[in-house]
Amino acid sequence: MAKQQGKTNTMFAVLGILTLGPHTGYDIKQHMEQSTSYFWNENYGQIYPSLAELLDRNDIEVKIIRQKGKPDKKLYSITDQGRQTLSNWLAQPMEQIVSLKKNELLLRVFFGSNSSPETIILHIEEHRRKSEESLRVFEELEKWLLNLETRDNNFKYWMITVQYGKNHFSSLINWCENSIQTLKNEQ
Repeated sequence: MAKQQGKTNTMFAVLGILTLGPHTGYDIKQHMEQSTSYFWNENYGQIYPSLAELLDRNDIEVKIIRQKGKPDKKLYSITDQGRQTLSNWLAQPMEQIVSLKKNELLLRVFFGSNSSPETIILHIEEHRRKSEESLRVFEELEKWLLNLETRDNNFKYWMITVQYGKNHFSSLINWCENSIQTLKNEQ
């Protein structure tokens, strides 16, 4: 029951960003790019329809800011009802987090006996390289967060999220190294 009365996770992501302060649709996208994009990202085609629905549901409100020579700016803010909607969603059980149903690397490894070990090793090495890049991103995020005001109520939750990313990619790197070694030992 991860979705509440037809609401999508996009709406909850938008509500979450709006708890940090008023944002335009553009600002929401930019904030996601700088914070949640490593584990959750939305595009404008998802954000703007969600904003419209959240407005219809009174979970957010909009302030129109007139601008000379430019289109009006719409600044969205979360309402008390929106905070309650987000809180209710956070309390709901969620769907399975990890899906291995569409993992091309594992598909290639599974049928690897139809190729050479060197070819499969190359695929795994590439996956390791990408995982190492992702790990570095989370390590940089951690450094950035540690320079923030740690008394911010969000800090501990952000750090827990960063630790998840670091542990996830460290585990993938370890799997890659073990798999490569296994394949090299059989040559």
